[in-house]
Amino acid sequence: MTTKPNPLSLADVHLDALYDLDAAGCIAASRDPDVTPPLFHLVRTSGGNRWLIAATLEPAHRERLASILSVQPPIVDCAEAQAHAPDLDAVRAELSERLPLLEYRGPAFLFPDQLPTEDRVELLTDVGQASGDGPFAWLRSARQASHPIAIMRAHNGDVASICFSARSSQVAAEAGVETREQYRGRGYGSIAVVAWAAAVRQGGRMPLYSAQWENIASRALASRIGLICYAEDVHLG
Repeated sequence: MTTKPNPLSLADVHLDALYDLDAAGCIAASRDPDVTPPLFHLVRTSGGNRWLIAATLEPAHRERLASILSVQPPIVDCAEAQAHAPDLDAVRAELSERLPLLEYRGPAFLFPDQLPTEDRVELLTDVGQASGDGPFAWLRSARQASHPIAIMRAHNGDVASICFSARSSQVAAEAGVETREQYRGRGYGSIAVVAWAAAVRQGGRMPLYSAQWENIASRALASRIGLICYAEDVHLG
């Protein structure tokens, strides 16, 4: 049994974890300094929609975009969202001077109330503890905002998969998961994500997860650990 918060409240928490806003409530920066923020981010839920617009756009553009996004219908559920993309032709026309744009669509997930206990995971809660090798060498200089970091090792001692806070706020954290190619499909990522989520909760915050519709592996991971889709993310930039 999972206690599901109001979807619009979840959307607000989700967006707050992703972006820093300016005084006008526009996207000023991504909470991950290595990520360029989009020109807008729309979250479609069954209870209505939420959106943010980039501060880099002129006020007239922001006003017209807000008008377009305000008439986008909410979704019935995530299956309906996947099958019926929002009509963004007017958005593309408004942003035609910035074409081509990268487009993103995908589900946003909530973790169930009960998470399994996993004692095979190393949990890093302090940046000074971080160590890594090969593709995970960046752990040695991970930002404190990336913590907690859950590390799952293969039987030979290799770091097989990690889950970290890709972006986070004081209220929530969004999962980022990486698995070495030779260890994919063995469940290491699922174990790391569950341990990360439990640590985020223990720290008094809400763990969240999202993926692109095209990312079959990421969506399969979400299904394996029982994540609940509550919204669709849509952004261009």
